[in-house]
Amino acid sequence: MIRQARKTDFPFVYPILKQIFDEMQMKSIESLPEDQFYSLMKLGFISEDYRYSYRRVWVDEREGRVVGILDMYPYKDQKIIDVVLRHNYAKTGLPISTVIFDDQEAWPHEWYIDSLAVHPDHWGEGIASSLMDEAEKIAKDHGYNIISLNVDKENPRAQKLYVHKGYEVEKSMTIGDRTYDHMIKHI
Repeated sequence: MIRQARKTDFPFVYPILKQIFDEMQMKSIESLPEDQFYSLMKLGFISEDYRYSYRRVWVDEREGRVVGILDMYPYKDQKIIDVVLRHNYAKTGLPISTVIFDDQEAWPHEWYIDSLAVHPDHWGEGIASSLMDEAEKIAKDHGYNIISLNVDKENPRAQKLYVHKGYEVEKSMTIGDRTYDHMIKHI
């Protein structure tokens, strides 16, 4: 069952989301102690506006367990999605000057899929595909006709899924220290 996340989902969402952080190999994340990063992400998740807020995350829940996650938002929100996290830096012992996410990832008029991940025990079960279908419905409900995402050039499995779902590469870009294809789909 796909549903919007609840604040109480964080302990189940985080390990799935962390797969993405680990793959990205971002120095800004790797430099933080794990418990500090976990605490910071938790504060962001239970907030209203953060990039990974429960309000922006949908989950696929099966037999009472979160097995897949989808994080998305409109381009216009990109300017505010990380501000709330800075307000929580002091609570986790981070200096206010810390920068974790600072790359532009979405472009005007796009509904943006920031993160899509499935627990490895459930790969190949169609969960990511179902979550992508849900993203399209939500984008349309918000008046968007372009949906976008970024895929690591070194992730052929994800690239194959996105092409199968009708996404096309629009451009290449750098996020953190890695190169990504920015893919869009007209819906």
